[in-house]
Amino acid sequence: MHKPAAVRRQEIIDAAAVEFAENGLAGTRLEAVAARAGVSHPRIVQIFGSKRQLFLDVVTWVFDRVTEAFIDSPGVQQEQSEPGLVALGDAYRRLLQRDRTIALVMLHAYAAAGDVVVRQQVAARYLALQHKVTDLTGADEMGVRTFFATGLLVTVSTALALPDRRTDAQWGSWLLELVTPASAGRS
Repeated sequence: MHKPAAVRRQEIIDAAAVEFAENGLAGTRLEAVAARAGVSHPRIVQIFGSKRQLFLDVVTWVFDRVTEAFIDSPGVQQEQSEPGLVALGDAYRRLLQRDRTIALVMLHAYAAAGDVVVRQQVAARYLALQHKVTDLTGADEMGVRTFFATGLLVTVSTALALPDRRTDAQWGSWLLELVTPASAGRS
């Protein structure tokens, strides 16, 4: 059965996300991605051009999922004028609990920053995500920095499958409440 190009492309990205999560950019073989996706190695090269480009497309997909989780968080959906950092943080934690691959790919994206092209594109997505958090919450610079520092803790805890991640989430909520200005409507 012939699948539309967009469907096939997403299937490859899904398969590649698992492979990159397990092995990183350097350790992932396109043959393994092809086998997992049920396509040929040349087909992946035809669609993506290179392993690095496929990795960057996976990273883009991961950052898009995080952005969507923020936009779909209850504070934003309830049309609060400025949803709190805690609501976005909780949405992020729930996303990672549903799909640990996201945490692993994010960490591999940062680890692959020795490659200039990867560093530039990951940095651009990271900064865009910071701006999105600022736009959604109205948080100041310290609040956004604390949010991302707390998010890194949650990402690492998820990647390591630590048993007491809920404690990290409670601590993170407490910390984010400390940096949330009273005008942002604490939740």
